[in-house]
Amino acid sequence: MYERFFELPLNRWDLFSSYTLKRARIVLVSDLTPTIDFFNADEVGIGGRNAEQAAAELNLAEDDKAKLQAMLRLRSYDVYTLRAAMAELLTPEQFERLQLPDDEKQKLEEYTREYTRALFKLIFEEGNVEARDRQSMRQLLEGTSKEIVQRNVLELARKFSINSENLVNYIAGLGEMILAIGFYRRSFEIEKKPLENFLMDIKQLHDDRTAFYRHPQLRPRAWEIIQLGAETHRKLSGYFESYRDLGSIWTHITPERFKVLRDGIEAQYPAVGAALCIWQVKVASWTGRFGERGTRRRESTMDQRITFMLERIAPKLSVLESHLKNITVMPRIDF
Repeated sequence: MYERFFELPLNRWDLFSSYTLKRARIVLVSDLTPTIDFFNADEVGIGGRNAEQAAAELNLAEDDKAKLQAMLRLRSYDVYTLRAAMAELLTPEQFERLQLPDDEKQKLEEYTREYTRALFKLIFEEGNVEARDRQSMRQLLEGTSKEIVQRNVLELARKFSINSENLVNYIAGLGEMILAIGFYRRSFEIEKKPLENFLMDIKQLHDDRTAFYRHPQLRPRAWEIIQLGAETHRKLSGYFESYRDLGSIWTHITPERFKVLRDGIEAQYPAVGAALCIWQVKVASWTGRFGERGTRRRESTMDQRITFMLERIAPKLSVLESHLKNITVMPRIDF
């Protein structure tokens, strides 16, 4: 599945009371500016609005206005970025709806299994137990009376210096973080090949010696794009690799170590989502104009591709740098 981080149908999670907003969607266009697209009852587009125009025309209730303003400040509309940004603006019922559907969680099982195996081996003394979300985690931990499980959970609770009931919340919270990491990792793996093809197109422009004389900005801007692509691949590959042995933290867990882990993961959701989203926007803009590499390309000249790159791809791509700086590997805790 290809998760489009750069557009959000506003009826996806029923977060707004305004009927007009529910029929709209937010889209990040090629220069990363958010636009609100509106549709009539027949789902026919009736034009886009920027934030100021939408607020003036819709006469929104204060809670809807606050939610919309928060969304328009985001640079990714994936579910976990939204959860991080919208938590204080939603009722508990609305926040509970803001999650992946069950069938999507099931698709993430192959990505979350390696993260959870070590944890479940500690608790169940076997590595083939799976839990895809908070509820299934809770059922596993609370729904069994096996003596071995009780003993292991009590031992972890002792290390935490908390009661076993609260330990369930600790572990369930980690389960949700693991699910988010799996979600982003899958999106990254899906995005790698299109990004690689796109960067090959940009390198072809960069290496054209004759075009450089007609477009003096060609090489420096193309090189910037190529370097940002390489840095994104390096940063995200290292980020996901650092969580492969996540379950081992429970061997020597303390509340302080858990807090470091939790805060580090939650703080990086927006940066990881934004990095993936920005490349989605740029790659989709490029392939929408010229077609995908390896397929029948739309007719275009070298100069047309260079102009498009300079005017539509390069602008604002440098904002990636700040997001990439905020992506760090899991802190290595000295046990």
